[in-house]
Amino acid sequence: MDRRKKWTLAIFLFVLGDGIAVQTRGALLSTFEQSFAVSESLLGLVAPAGTIGLVLTVLIVGMFSGSLDVKRFLAVGVGVTIASLLLLGTSVSYLTLLVGFLVQGVAFGVFRAFDRPLLGHLYPDQRGRIFNLYAVLWALGATAGPLLVNVVLSLGDWRLTYLVLIVVFLPTAFLLRRLELPAETWTEQRLTLAELRSVLRKPSVVGMVCALVLTGGIEGTLFTWLPFYATQFVPQSTANLLLSGFLVMYIPGRLVYSRLVSHVRSLTLIATLAVTSLPLLFVAFVSPSPIELSVAVLGLGLLVSGFYPTMSAFGVDALPERSGPVNAVAVAANYVGLSVLPVVVGTLSGQFGISTGVRVLFPAMAGVALVVVVTRFRVGGIETRTPERS
Repeated sequence: MDRRKKWTLAIFLFVLGDGIAVQTRGALLSTFEQSFAVSESLLGLVAPAGTIGLVLTVLIVGMFSGSLDVKRFLAVGVGVTIASLLLLGTSVSYLTLLVGFLVQGVAFGVFRAFDRPLLGHLYPDQRGRIFNLYAVLWALGATAGPLLVNVVLSLGDWRLTYLVLIVVFLPTAFLLRRLELPAETWTEQRLTLAELRSVLRKPSVVGMVCALVLTGGIEGTLFTWLPFYATQFVPQSTANLLLSGFLVMYIPGRLVYSRLVSHVRSLTLIATLAVTSLPLLFVAFVSPSPIELSVAVLGLGLLVSGFYPTMSAFGVDALPERSGPVNAVAVAANYVGLSVLPVVVGTLSGQFGISTGVRVLFPAMAGVALVVVVTRFRVGGIETRTPERS
């Protein structure tokens, strides 16, 4: 195996672990409620605790990625990730748990600021293929997260989930210790403050940010609250399987969309996915039966899976020479949504019940369609088809 493939393996193993770790949170939400005797409103803090640190870190590190030591920062990201898992696996209070998620978010942010840009530089002629595989690896990990929770809960204490997860990140730590990165591979340029303002004013970037905040909120709400909501109709273990079912649909969905974007404009595809999702949201969250809920959730997984990779690729394609900073802005926007909307749902659920709280998804999904249509008019004819990017 050559050096490029070893770097790819190291990144893919990390993103696999990232997917598993993130999707244990929603699956354990009911367990956190019982273990720490906290309200639904406080449970809503789980999502932002895991993403605030990530958003700030990925923005700061991503903006200066052109002048930083890639290998050193990736190694720091892995090391702090392992430390956060030790903290989560030994949590004795809800505050400690939230701190653990905050530290984990910082660690993920350091790594995520470099991983996709580095893959883009390693595979300059195959970005679509490699980004698609990256997204599929995350989806595989995310699918495994709730299943891991079910296995751990059947055997013992929920804290074992995070101690077991340490094993997943050790191979990446081992590979990073042994690998060297060719100097010519990393060609990112440092972004000045004036250049950053110019980037953020681009209509394509503004549209990308607004859309990703909303789509991130939709995904974050489903990741965090879907199992909790589903326990009204099915046992917790089945509710966790439903989340895994939602996530497993990301795999075929992203493979299909990576090909569709070669033939359909990115914004047209996103708008179509958003509009098509609205009736499925109605079926899933307005008095469903267990069967209707299951079918609608699987359909939503297939549709929602196309939002982030397609929209972030649209932004990067608009400014390919600034892939690091644009990637950082895209990740941050996505995670702002992931952290904010679940808190809104938790607050509403504390007052009116979870069935009312999750209906925030309706205006969020309609907002995605509106933002994309407005962005399409603003960019006019400059948007090109995104070549198989994921």
